[in-house]
Amino acid sequence: MAAGQVQVDFLKVGPWIGLDRMFDRAKYYPILLHLHNPLIGCSIQPELTAIQQLIDQTHPPFVSFHLDVPSSRIFRLWKKAGIPIPIVTRPRATRQAIENIQLLQAALSIPIAVENQAYHRPTGHDYLVDPPFINKVIQQTGCHSLLDLGHARVSAAMRGESADEYIRQLPLEHVIELHVSGPGMYRGRLRDLHHPLAEADYDLLPFTLERCPNLRVVTLEYYGPAELLVSQLQRLRKTIL
Repeated sequence: MAAGQVQVDFLKVGPWIGLDRMFDRAKYYPILLHLHNPLIGCSIQPELTAIQQLIDQTHPPFVSFHLDVPSSRIFRLWKKAGIPIPIVTRPRATRQAIENIQLLQAALSIPIAVENQAYHRPTGHDYLVDPPFINKVIQQTGCHSLLDLGHARVSAAMRGESADEYIRQLPLEHVIELHVSGPGMYRGRLRDLHHPLAEADYDLLPFTLERCPNLRVVTLEYYGPAELLVSQLQRLRKTIL
């Protein structure tokens, strides 16, 4: 970007890159803030002050969260092993997600968006990628949606659906941001691997764009070589504009 090879409108950041780096980038670029505080499994009340402080220091137009259980060791094991019994039941997860989103909406100075997740195999928590679950949480809170197309492809494959069939079932009128990244095959299953975008990913983008009337941002999630980053951003800009 500094060399002028590519134009971007925002940088997506969060505490995972380190607070110093995050705040430094906020001095020079418009920021989109993404946080990993779980919306399910515990109350977000104790985190509200810290979240607002991050917002005050980065000035994003909105903040996004995963619609997921905590990323603790026990939940990662449950997901990896495909254990069919949930730690958090669907009714409890629905209630907690709605309560936490409402807490955020009441406490924060900007809107929030929640991101769909990627489940590559059936588990006790795969209801988290069930479109009726996602719809209920978003419609009952009125929050925005961050639609991750790589996650959608992975979850659709797990459910035995095509990506476009899966996406049609989501609350697309609430989508204000798209994430694009390349999933890949690993041990016989489509996984969320943040590979370079493939033709299937580029093909899915126009289909989704025309169905999201309130979309504001398309974000590329890629952490590989700079030359591939530049070529993907250039092609995405041509596709979107």
